[in-house]
Amino acid sequence: MSRLDELNELIAKRSQEPSVARVRAEKLFDEGSFVEIGRFNDDAGVLTGYGTVNGRLVYAYSQENAVNYAHAKKLGNLYELALKMGAPVVGIMDSKGIVLEDGLDAFEAYGMMFKNQTAASGVVPQISIVLGDCIGVSSMIPMLSDFVIMSEENAKLFMTSPTVFKGIEAKTTTYDEIGGAENHKKNTGLVHCAYKTDDECLEHARELLSYLPDNNLDGMIATEPTDDLNRIDDALDSIIPENDEDAIDMRYIISSIADNSKFFEVHKGFADNIITGFIKLDGITAGIVSCTGLLTLEACYKTGEFVNICDAFNIPIITITDAYGYKKDYEQEHNGIINAAAKLLYAFTNATVPKINVVVRNGIGNTYLIMNSKHIGADVVYAWPSAKFALMGKKAQVKILGTSAAEYDKQASPYNVAAHGYIDNIIIPSNTRKRLISTLEMLLTKREAKPARKHSSIEF
Repeated sequence: MSRLDELNELIAKRSQEPSVARVRAEKLFDEGSFVEIGRFNDDAGVLTGYGTVNGRLVYAYSQENAVNYAHAKKLGNLYELALKMGAPVVGIMDSKGIVLEDGLDAFEAYGMMFKNQTAASGVVPQISIVLGDCIGVSSMIPMLSDFVIMSEENAKLFMTSPTVFKGIEAKTTTYDEIGGAENHKKNTGLVHCAYKTDDECLEHARELLSYLPDNNLDGMIATEPTDDLNRIDDALDSIIPENDEDAIDMRYIISSIADNSKFFEVHKGFADNIITGFIKLDGITAGIVSCTGLLTLEACYKTGEFVNICDAFNIPIITITDAYGYKKDYEQEHNGIINAAAKLLYAFTNATVPKINVVVRNGIGNTYLIMNSKHIGADVVYAWPSAKFALMGKKAQVKILGTSAAEYDKQASPYNVAAHGYIDNIIIPSNTRKRLISTLEMLLTKREAKPARKHSSIEF
């Protein structure tokens, strides 16, 4: 048998028995578009290639064995191509860890991988999909990505195995409780999206890519609009509860203003008083941040990270604000809410993308100040007639300053605040969608340069 015949036989065999890694990669891409790179480099333990997702170029790798030096070199080649072409990188994580026999060469491998990811950070979008084991040093790979998607089926994500925890024998801690998707979605916040099956993770990764640009030099992401830009929703005129302490249905407001009511939420389940995600407005991608209730340390970090990602990839930021204070307890202060709030303030102030704020109820205290207010650089601030603005709540101001309740209401009125130039307009809630679209299109050519500098320790 000739060498050519041997190669043809090998190719035919591979085509008949695709690996799990290949099956996963092909599900990510448009049908028939995946092209493998480095196909015969079997020792690397990772499949790499490119294809199209909804017609756009995307690079991807899918792990199928332990990490070694060849693994890292193969990924390095993929990242080099992605940076040259300015296209996103998707990693499908499922590795048994490191090849211990490689000694320090294993650290060299991880070092190469981390340097490639760092070089691509903020340049091209990076998404990690955890479908199997992602443990030890490998667990840092998704943490260097922009978004982490995790399967609830078999995925595990942790630095140290629970089996070596001190006193683990006396507890009922399991791998899922420490490194499962549910824990990372609700408690640690390390995972942006968690879904029941591997296939759901791959499908939602495709959806997430539709909201992201190819790279940081692309302008705002726009698709052909399929919804009426002048659509109104009368339900918004009565959505604010009469009781000021009752929560507002922010997800309804977001869906109401979004094209076709579609909202891709990220970090759902973590710091639930803050909602973050992406919508389309007349075909233009926008990042949404809504807050209702008291800000917490976790909420500040969640919001700041999201704002930084939007700013890196030229995605306009729209905040829907109902802010009236911080959660006041020992744990929040002890764990450093001051630092978290300052970093959130920095994220909004530092962002140069279009920034729009809609205050729907409370704009109270310095939580309002740091939540994309006019005072720290929002381009346009709108208020609903139900909004009120003040340095402190009514009870506190009446008690401390002796202000009457009637005088407080007058001072806090959005009409009074607008008269001082801190609000651009007071809008009818049902018209919010079309007002946001008009404002966003006006801001499309915004140019605001940052001073040349390296990353600051203030950033997340």
